[in-house]
Amino acid sequence: MKTKSIRTRLTLWYFAVLALALVLFAAGMWLAMRNSLYHAVDDTLRDRVVGIAHFIEQQGESLPLEALRLEFREHSVLGPGGDLFQVAEEGGNWLYRSDPFYDERMPIYEAAEIGSGKRFETIEIQGTPLRLLSQNTVVSGRQYTVQVAAPLSELNEGIADFFWTLCAAVPVFLAVAGVGGYWLSRRALAPVDEITRTARSISAQNLSARLAVPATGDELQRLSETLNDMIQRLDFAFRKVTQFTADASHELRTPVTLMRTISEIALRKERSETEYREALEQIYMELDRTSRLIENLMMLARADSGSDGLQREPMDLATCAREAAVQGEMLARLKGAAFQADLPLDDGVSIHGDPQAIRRLFLILIDNAVKYTPEGGRICLSLSTTSGEAVAEVCDTGVGISKDDLPHIFERFYRADKARSKESGGTGLGLAIAQWIVQAHGGKIAITSEPRQGTRCRFTIPLVRDGG
Repeated sequence: MKTKSIRTRLTLWYFAVLALALVLFAAGMWLAMRNSLYHAVDDTLRDRVVGIAHFIEQQGESLPLEALRLEFREHSVLGPGGDLFQVAEEGGNWLYRSDPFYDERMPIYEAAEIGSGKRFETIEIQGTPLRLLSQNTVVSGRQYTVQVAAPLSELNEGIADFFWTLCAAVPVFLAVAGVGGYWLSRRALAPVDEITRTARSISAQNLSARLAVPATGDELQRLSETLNDMIQRLDFAFRKVTQFTADASHELRTPVTLMRTISEIALRKERSETEYREALEQIYMELDRTSRLIENLMMLARADSGSDGLQREPMDLATCAREAAVQGEMLARLKGAAFQADLPLDDGVSIHGDPQAIRRLFLILIDNAVKYTPEGGRICLSLSTTSGEAVAEVCDTGVGISKDDLPHIFERFYRADKARSKESGGTGLGLAIAQWIVQAHGGKIAITSEPRQGTRCRFTIPLVRDGG
């Protein structure tokens, strides 16, 4: 079954709600009109009862019964249906009965049947519907029962005409409203079609394209802005992946080319054992560098996929820092630099993390500091706690980083000093991995530096809460 469009569904919902509202409104109008007309008839019947009671009070004491009946007959010209009434005394003696009432032998109600003094009902006499009012009234100390009626034929015809008018008007109004609603929904959703067409035209080749944003301040503007933000993020991610792939290819091509060149030179002619050994050592060094590069790439790929592979457990950060400091001191001694560690003596810096990843984090930062610190310089590793966080710093007195390079140092394959990085064997992935490790542990990392004045790298990781 084909799914209906939003435009069609909106129109159908609009039509259904409007139809229900119109039916309820028409029914309410019909009932209100009917009740209003019946109330008007009832008010007329009350007035007639008052008129008859007033007539009895004026004429009843002075006229004989026959004369009173004649006066009643002349009095019956009052209003529509004025000849439809009958009057009885308390004992049931008839003072007057109109011909239709007499012929139908309409009974006079007793006082107890009338109840509180008035009784309205709808009856039929000689095929004509009537509205009947029966009422007790006291005149000059004597109780009378008066019944008056009014024909309902014309009133019912008017109510019926009004009903059929409503039945004819509602469908016409619904048809007009349905067409208008469809046109309005089509016009209102036209920008959505434009957004759809533009979005379909955007591909990997033109991710720089953006949707037109209507300045309407409504949901369509927010939708366009949201889609543009999403496309911008996709564009950034696509460019990042493309750049990452190009950089990785370049980084892998260089050692492979070098190993191939060394192998070709070694195989061109017979070599001595020493020459073969030197060639194999060079190939081994490049293989080792390539293996580390591939391992780093795989780690970052796992991080990008959301599967970090970290084995988190309660651990002491100070112990891990002390282990890294031992290796850092050896690296600094080989470079001819001084190494200082300011670490807690006890094991009181508890975090929830992966010991191997944290150890690698320290070594990356220490190794970077040693690489860019000249002979005679100084590297310092410190660890402290504050406000529920562990704070670690690696400082050096090395060459520093320029202001132009500082915002890009965590980007993959980025090297502030490309010539020096190549000489030191760096791949430009160390700080990217360090940032990922810190963020994977819920922390933050930042680097401050001044050219020729050294660099300070600071990261924080949340401590394990008591009882956590």
